[in-house]
Amino acid sequence: MRLCAHAPRLVGLLFVLAGPFLAAAPRITFEHHVPAPHDLGDIETIAVVRAIGDTTKVDAFVERFIEQVNRGGTLRMRDARRGGDMKADAYLSVKSFTCESKKGTAEGNAYDVDGKKARRQFVWSDAICTARVDVSAGKQQVSYLVKGEGTSPRVDELTDEEKNIALDQATRYAAVNAADRITPRRVRESIQLDPNAPAFDEGFARIDVGELGDAREIWQRALRQDPRSAALHYNLAAVCEALGDAQAAELHYVTARQLAPREDRYASEYKSFMRRRP
Repeated sequence: MRLCAHAPRLVGLLFVLAGPFLAAAPRITFEHHVPAPHDLGDIETIAVVRAIGDTTKVDAFVERFIEQVNRGGTLRMRDARRGGDMKADAYLSVKSFTCESKKGTAEGNAYDVDGKKARRQFVWSDAICTARVDVSAGKQQVSYLVKGEGTSPRVDELTDEEKNIALDQATRYAAVNAADRITPRRVRESIQLDPNAPAFDEGFARIDVGELGDAREIWQRALRQDPRSAALHYNLAAVCEALGDAQAAELHYVTARQLAPREDRYASEYKSFMRRRP
């Protein structure tokens, strides 16, 4: 049986929830990275080198795009369209950015100053903005399309202000969608441990001070004495996942389920693990 080993990519341990109020439900809490739909690998910096559009909203799109990517914390993106330092791990171009809007109408009830109800026609503006984004990261080439939709408040008469509100909203959502497609996310997980496992208190004391590696070693030694402990396998699965070793974590989750098929907690956590594993 392959036991939990050092993982090549160590996830960031945040903290462990412990203490008198949670003594009945000890947990291990950690952070891991979820790759973006268009995974750009281990790059750290992106430079926007071109943005072509048939509307002035293209600059607002780029600005919000950069802001959203940088908010994620795992990538740094900057606007290099006007020269300056062009050095980056990847280069991004907005090959086309277009927006279109149309008028919407509907009838509804309204009340005048005297409180009398009357039928009235309302109008508003709907907008859709689309963008084609190309990213070059060494030999890797990524190209994708995004769309954002926006709408204005309902009013009696449609003005340029309402049209602009809808366009701004559509531009913003298109930029958020564009950033989400290439930005890895940090996700915090919290797993409830099983205190009925052998050597639990000794191992959890190490988790409580952030020493996950020590806890793993303690529970692995206990496993050699009690290899058929489902609770011990389950706790080892959790600590292995927190350390970033998904392969070993899966092995222990599966074994825990096999040894205790009626334990709903083990089955539920295994399903959650399979959804979030890299």
